[in-house]
Amino acid sequence: MPEPLLFFTEDTLRTFRAAAGCIVPSEPGSEGADSDAALRIADRALSERPERDRRLLSTFLKLIELLPVLRYGRRFSSLERGRQAAFLHFLETTRVAKLRQGFFGLKAFALMGYYALDDTWRELAYPGPRLDAPYYQLRRG
Repeated sequence: MPEPLLFFTEDTLRTFRAAAGCIVPSEPGSEGADSDAALRIADRALSERPERDRRLLSTFLKLIELLPVLRYGRRFSSLERGRQAAFLHFLETTRVAKLRQGFFGLKAFALMGYYALDDTWRELAYPGPRLDAPYYQLRRG
């Protein structure tokens, strides 16, 4: 049985998965930001954020889910991918700073999940962090 989620609820996970899938879609032979593994990484990272940040992103995900009802008559997670992408583009480019900030927060965690996957590292031929780098030496000391 998989580990329980630490940050996401069933509803916020559905919304985040749909948004992450627009940001970095899965392709044949390659997982995207909406894969279970990427979502677990984002969930763990989000659970470690301060309470205020967690509350803001949770509220933003609920807002993303409901706002498209005004334009499309459907919730975000039930829209077809093209409309989801158009709505995310609106959030990314809107003049409303809080919506833009929320989008970039969501995008940051979706990308974090994706770029932390071993498969992504292999695709990019990235050998992983250099543990001999000064930053890691300082952390050990």
